[in-house]
Amino acid sequence: MDAEKGIYRARVSKGPEERVLKFVSSLREDERIVEEDLYGTEAHEIMLYEQGILSREELRRILSSLERMRKEYREGRLRLEGKFEDVHEFLESRVIAEVGVEVGGKLHTGRSRNDQVALDLRMRLRRDLNDLSSSLLELVEALLERAEENLETPLILLTHTQHAQIGTVGHYFLAQVDLFLRDFDRLEDCYRRVNLCPLGGGAVGGSSLPLNRRRTASLLGFEGLVENSLDAVSSRDVLVEAAACMSLIMCHLSRMAEDLILWSTPEFGYVELSDEYSSTSSAMPQKKNPCTLELIRGKTGEVYGALFSLLTLLKGIPTGYNRDLQQVKPPLWRCVDETRESLAIMKGVVETLKIRRERLSSSSSLSWALAWDLAEALVRKVGLSFREAHALVGRAVREALASGLTVRDLSVELLEKAAREELGKKVKVGEEILGCLDPLSSLRQRRTLGSPSPGEVRRMLRRRWAELRKKRIRLERRRKKEERALAELERTVKAYISGQGKGENAR
Repeated sequence: MDAEKGIYRARVSKGPEERVLKFVSSLREDERIVEEDLYGTEAHEIMLYEQGILSREELRRILSSLERMRKEYREGRLRLEGKFEDVHEFLESRVIAEVGVEVGGKLHTGRSRNDQVALDLRMRLRRDLNDLSSSLLELVEALLERAEENLETPLILLTHTQHAQIGTVGHYFLAQVDLFLRDFDRLEDCYRRVNLCPLGGGAVGGSSLPLNRRRTASLLGFEGLVENSLDAVSSRDVLVEAAACMSLIMCHLSRMAEDLILWSTPEFGYVELSDEYSSTSSAMPQKKNPCTLELIRGKTGEVYGALFSLLTLLKGIPTGYNRDLQQVKPPLWRCVDETRESLAIMKGVVETLKIRRERLSSSSSLSWALAWDLAEALVRKVGLSFREAHALVGRAVREALASGLTVRDLSVELLEKAAREELGKKVKVGEEILGCLDPLSSLRQRRTLGSPSPGEVRRMLRRRWAELRKKRIRLERRRKKEERALAELERTVKAYISGQGKGENAR
């Protein structure tokens, strides 16, 4: 075996040129899956021993070498460098160099880099999905706390960017909570499909050796197998699904960022970002810019681009393994990194955001967004049909605006005059009708499920807090299951290295 050529290159007479090696190598992207490759290899070796393919001493020597590398990696002393195509070649070459090819050369028995990398990606992605799920729930908790503080802080709700109805800041934050809880559900559902083991698929068509695929899946904490060997090796749909879930998270973060950016302008003046999450201008001394939120908007486009990169990469390759698949790692890692960081930044923004309640109250009390409430009061208390009430209030608003009046200036006389002119009939309007023109009185009269009525928002908050607790329990269970499996794998490895392993092989 020519070490200069590389351990895989007996078929060709020469090693690759330096620029070719640099072009095909994925060592830089593989930095993120070193631990996963070590775990997967250790599980595979234990299974090979249990199936009678390795002797106990061969297993001990291979595992000892792998554990030395794990220790170096965790201490920051292991560097993926040298003339290697990927992390798989790097680690296998190290084992062979340490224990010799007669023993170390058995490490890859029954396995291909094709099913190996598919395994590593799934192991890493399931960990990333758990981290993202945890970040989502932390943001949800921050939003729920701010919602509770602002149950009765009025907010003008918009349609077509025009004043529509009166809501509350608490109701707004609760709407964001529901989006992010659905994002959690999508990640949870995606996790079920990610947490299946492809190891044992071989290059594409399995192996003639008596491999126990279920055993390696169990050792690594997977729920089951990607059963079909061709599917196990060639499919990357779960990566696209995960990237799509992250793209939706970023979409929701970006929309919320846009709201807060607008609300922080002097024209709105509803909120103020804390200094820690703001930037200043190099030229204009008065500026306090919401740059963190603007970057969330910008990074959303980057995550969308990464999703499209994955889709484009996969659309034209024939079924089987193709080297194109090596390129899924950079866009996937970008998706994970940008989404995780954006969630953390938004959590900090929400926790430190200053809500300008006086400004919100004054703008709401002067808004024609109370017109719907007035129309419905005429339906409830006067007996008009909604279409009649709509026409009456529409005429009254038109007349008031033409006269330079605000909603606070509406009077019984003006409404009765509008009824005569628009409906052609006399309508008796009592003074109590005008009570709905107070934002808080208006909100307390809302009756529908899910409305911004403070009582209804309190009910929804109780349910969302309970849902948050349940989701945290589910997340913790799946995390613990992974951690227990890998901890048990580490104990088993150490037992075999020390000569205390209890497993028996088929020899």
